[in-house]
Amino acid sequence: MQFHLGKPILVMILIALLSALVIARRSGIEKADLDVWVFADAHYKAFEPLVKEYEEQHDVKVNLNIVVSRAMNVRLASLFMTNPTSPDLPDLAELEISTIGRYFRAPLDDVGFIPLNGYLKESGWYDKIVEQRFAVWSKEGVIFGVPHDIHPVVITYRDDLFKEAGVADLSQCKTWPQFHEACLQFKAYWGPKVRYRHAVELPEAAIDYVLVMLQQRGINLVDDHNRLYFTDPRVANTLAFYAQLVTGPRKVSGQSTGGQGAFAKDVADGNLAAFVTADWRVTYVKRFSPNLVGKMRMMPLPIFDPGDKRTASWGGTMIGITKGCENPKEAWRMIEKLYFSKEGLASRRKFSDVIPPVISLWDDPVYHQPDPYFGGQMANELFIELAREIPIRYVTPATGLAQTQLNAVLAKATDYIRERGNADGLEAAIGPWLVEAEADLKARIEQMRFDE
Repeated sequence: MQFHLGKPILVMILIALLSALVIARRSGIEKADLDVWVFADAHYKAFEPLVKEYEEQHDVKVNLNIVVSRAMNVRLASLFMTNPTSPDLPDLAELEISTIGRYFRAPLDDVGFIPLNGYLKESGWYDKIVEQRFAVWSKEGVIFGVPHDIHPVVITYRDDLFKEAGVADLSQCKTWPQFHEACLQFKAYWGPKVRYRHAVELPEAAIDYVLVMLQQRGINLVDDHNRLYFTDPRVANTLAFYAQLVTGPRKVSGQSTGGQGAFAKDVADGNLAAFVTADWRVTYVKRFSPNLVGKMRMMPLPIFDPGDKRTASWGGTMIGITKGCENPKEAWRMIEKLYFSKEGLASRRKFSDVIPPVISLWDDPVYHQPDPYFGGQMANELFIELAREIPIRYVTPATGLAQTQLNAVLAKATDYIRERGNADGLEAAIGPWLVEAEADLKARIEQMRFDE
């Protein structure tokens, strides 16, 4: 049986009917005292029992909603622009780090979230959280979000495969050049034996790990006052080094086809023997590669120069109170329950290995046990040790553009090596490309500036 107006019209009618049903159902829902939006399924599952407990303890109604990240950002941005105090706004919303910059584009007083500096300091939580982690959720010193995490980064590696290649202890490679040499030794041994076995997972056409290295060196391409740092000599030096890891005769890297499952299989099969690992990534590796128990090890990131950090941060989530919230004090108490409480820590541990940003919670015995998966290594203790050292990271409206510009320079650098067959003169060649990229970004920042 066919619909005479055609399938597209039928689909539109069905969508309209479904929307009407949703609206009808929502109209019958009792209005909540607090409306909370989250974008991650693991967060939703971890928060569910906490919300129920909070409702019983405080005699309030809380609606916990999971909204996919893209839809959440469209809805929030639209409501902030049209009516920043709209009753349709949630009271609390979680945002992922790659999206926060768009909300900081407006002048300081027009950001759609309320400042939290006062709440943090009056409650005493400001001094209990890793201070550097506030920067990414701040604009010009005003904190608009509470960190859910820190996401310190280490290198995880197949100890068995490196040892067979003659690298007795990869963790003794304290600098990036030393690490590169160990990976070249790995390549020389395994290359003739296993065609697709690579020493380290690093993408050629993406700059995620370049940004990790720059963080280690204390460099943000754009800071929270829109100052640019492309022309810092260390940026060219880092790009030139990274390009040699992923291209040319000194290449030691490979990459997975995508997805955590495929990546974990590559690690299990020995196709990727080392990889940059934030705490959240450990969950997936253990889940999808259970056969590697005892074969894996962790080490801090190597450094370039004395004084560099042995870690960086990769990823992140915040929770903020919107200007549409009628009872910010109640919303703040909800944050304390979800993010700061011992019950909150226990609940999140069921779904991930993420280290909380609250320093006092690190005393929990769960973080101080030998991990059989890592050969008895105190893996969580290493994450906690490095969490204290994370560098300051900023995300601004221009951060995404800056990363695009840097990615274009990386592409030129890898082309340079391919065309010449070596990296001679590469760092000097990168310098003018970075000058050009910075000038272009300055013009773009000026174009998108609000008149205040």
